[in-house]
Amino acid sequence: MKRNAIYLPAFICSFMLAACQNDVPTVEQTAPAPAALASVDSGRMLQPRALIHVVNDLDDSMAFYRDAVGFEPIAGPSPLSGSALLQRLQEQAPDAAAQTVIFSIPGSEMALQLIEFSGVERKPFTQRLYDPGVTRFSISVRDIDAAFAAVQDYAITVDSTGGEPVYTQRPRNETRAVMMRDLDGFVFEFVESGNPVETDVPESSNIYNARSSLALENLEKSLEFYRDILGYEAAEPNTVNDAVLRLEGTPDATARTSRTQPPGSTNVWFFWEFSNIERTKRIPDVQDPGASALSILVEGLPALLDKIRDAGFQIETVGGQAVNLGNNRLGVLVRSPDGLLVELIEDLSI
Repeated sequence: MKRNAIYLPAFICSFMLAACQNDVPTVEQTAPAPAALASVDSGRMLQPRALIHVVNDLDDSMAFYRDAVGFEPIAGPSPLSGSALLQRLQEQAPDAAAQTVIFSIPGSEMALQLIEFSGVERKPFTQRLYDPGVTRFSISVRDIDAAFAAVQDYAITVDSTGGEPVYTQRPRNETRAVMMRDLDGFVFEFVESGNPVETDVPESSNIYNARSSLALENLEKSLEFYRDILGYEAAEPNTVNDAVLRLEGTPDATARTSRTQPPGSTNVWFFWEFSNIERTKRIPDVQDPGASALSILVEGLPALLDKIRDAGFQIETVGGQAVNLGNNRLGVLVRSPDGLLVELIEDLSI
């Protein structure tokens, strides 16, 4: 892990530098220890890079996450280039283009990237948090009432039973959370921990962390991708309690979840598998508002791609090989077993 600890500042600087060049790349529990790092020859994930939201109107969505949620933009809005998503789309629609903005997340290694595509037909769709292929954006806040009040003037949908924050871990602690969908239907939640919070994020910021969690079609199949190939550490699945199901707005469903940790991340992510509820696997086109993607920084991309191909997972990039994205970066777009787009980026200058 020493390399990742040294690498993080360079990653942030590289992210911002690329943006300035209009070459934009695209509740609390003890986390399991990271796995031993594989050799470069075999390829490996270094760390999460960005959660990507494809939006209908970049200005509207940027205003929401800046003014209501409270994130600070670090790059853009500017034309998108150097993106495996855009490269894939332009193979089918050469006139396609995109604008993007990137937000930093207090206390997190991961950024939030919003992208609006143009020059191509787009088909918006609405996410449901229990459908396979849907990401949820979990935002840790110090004061959930203040955070929830700040988004009320926007066109959000509250999914939590009762339409307000609910307690999820009583009698163990006083953790509260609320599940919502934003202007484009992306699932997000605010979580206020019932335990003492240890963070270097200044008290002036209500937000002190955030992570992405995933809804899966089949937990075991998805672990073959995220754990066995990308190197996520994963705990044994647990059954979700009734209080959390009320938070999800799915009180009559059942669900199980596995606590995971991606390589190079201090954040715990959760994988969710719902049952006893009608589900639709989400496989949107790259450009569709409501589509999400994960951008991941890797090392030894050609070897990692061989493992993905040998395991039978779908490669979206035309030709099935990594492509040159410029600025000494390689990239490829793949789909997880659940339909989620995953952008793998290797920075050869690191």
